[in-house]
Amino acid sequence: MQPGPPYQQGPQQPYPPQGYQGYPPPGYGPPPKKSNTGLIVGLVIGAVVLLGGGGVAAFLLLSDSGSSSTAAPTSSKKTGPPDKYTAMPACEKIGTKVRNLPPLETPKGEEPASTSNDQITYTRSSCSWREPNAPSATVSMYLSKSKEPGSGAGEEWAKAGVENAVTDGGVLIPSMAKATKAVHTKLGSSSQCQIKFYQGNVEGEIIVTGPDPSGTVNQTVCKENALKMAKATSEAIG
Repeated sequence: MQPGPPYQQGPQQPYPPQGYQGYPPPGYGPPPKKSNTGLIVGLVIGAVVLLGGGGVAAFLLLSDSGSSSTAAPTSSKKTGPPDKYTAMPACEKIGTKVRNLPPLETPKGEEPASTSNDQITYTRSSCSWREPNAPSATVSMYLSKSKEPGSGAGEEWAKAGVENAVTDGGVLIPSMAKATKAVHTKLGSSSQCQIKFYQGNVEGEIIVTGPDPSGTVNQTVCKENALKMAKATSEAIG
C-alpha cells in the first residue's frame, strides 16, 4: 500500500474567529477618540463674547442711569431783584419838600401790616398833615422785605398793588421822580384823589382830601397836590 499524499493542513484561521463579537476585524485597531479641544475652545470664546457683550450692555445701562442721576435738577426756587430798601424815610423828610403843608401829626412809625403773602415781611409807615377846614394829605409807605434773599418777592408784591390799580381803571403817570411806575387811581369818593406808585420793594400811597370830607373837591387841583406829595415821597425814599 502506497502511502497517501502528505497531510495538508488547511488555512489557518485567526484566533479568535473573524467577526467575533467584541473584536475588530483584522487590520483595524480601536476607533480613534474624537478630540474635544476645538469644542472647548469654541465654548470658551463664545462665553467670552457673550460675557463681553453683557458687560458692555451693563456698562451702557449703568452709564445711562448714571448720566440721568447726575443731571442738574430743575429748580423751582424763585429768583428776582434783591430788595432795594430795608427802611422808610421819616415823615419830616417828605414834608420839607412840599410847600404850604398843614401841620404834621405825630407819626406812628413803622408797624406791621396785614398781608396774605407768606414770602415777605410787610410793614407800613404813615404820615398825615391836617388842620381844620383845609385840605389834608396822607402818605402811606408799604415796605415788602423778602424772607428769602434773592427771591424778588418784595418787589413783586409792591408791583402787584400798582398793577391792580391800573386794572381797576387807574391812569398811568408817564414818569414821576424815582418811581418805577405810578398811577392816578380811580376812587369812588368825590372829595379825594389818590396816587399809587412802586419803587423797588416799596409801594407808596398818597391821598389828598378836600377841606370838606363829605363835599366835592376840584379833581384837577387835587391831583396836582397829590402829585407834589408823591414826588416828595419818591425822592425821600431815594
